[in-house]
Amino acid sequence: MPRSPRLKFLIIGAVILLAMEWRTWWFYLTPPPDFSHGQVVLYATDWCPYCEKTRALLAAKGIPYQEMNIETSAEARSQYQRLAAQGVPVLLVAREVVRGYHQQKMEAALDRWQQQAASGAK
Repeated sequence: MPRSPRLKFLIIGAVILLAMEWRTWWFYLTPPPDFSHGQVVLYATDWCPYCEKTRALLAAKGIPYQEMNIETSAEARSQYQRLAAQGVPVLLVAREVVRGYHQQKMEAALDRWQQQAASGAK
């Protein structure tokens, strides 16, 4: 039985959508690499206002972090891409990734990280 043009269009459209978002799909299928080694890493740019807000949040909580500028560092850009990131800031907290400036998600991840660090130090 021949396929209708509508079905062909839907199949081709679905394949295109999946191909366009392959990094997002890959993120859900594989855990993110841990470039943080148990610490806090911020992937950012110099000009991003949300990156500045993230820096202020980290400073207010007194959390030490490593900043990776994705525009000036090839290593930072490579790690950023492997985390399936599409915008900045990206906060990596001991294998947990927060994409974009979401203050509540960032604070929750940082609080969990601090609790784990405190329980590990005892």
